[in-house]
Amino acid sequence: MSDIKEVIRTSGDVRRTLAQAMTDIKSGDLDISRGQVIAQLAKEITSSLQVEVNIAKVRMNMLDNGKSMGEITQLGRMIIEDDGSVPTLRG
Repeated sequence: MSDIKEVIRTSGDVRRTLAQAMTDIKSGDLDISRGQVIAQLAKEITSSLQVEVNIAKVRMNMLDNGKSMGEITQLGRMIIEDDGSVPTLRG
């Protein structure tokens, strides 16, 4: 692999570094065992990024759904019959 120490700050930087590693393996500049370690690390980074995306999705969903939480004023009085039904008590 090239001797230049690149600072990796973005997911694009990660992809570029992985692509360079693949090129280096193909050319023989990087041995396969080191390439396998890089691939394992890339898998962990991908999993970490996916967790962040999932958290962001949940937060957005909670924010959207949470807007109506302040409107809940009828606790204990939820209607469980449809229009036109006749309420009856048996027992």
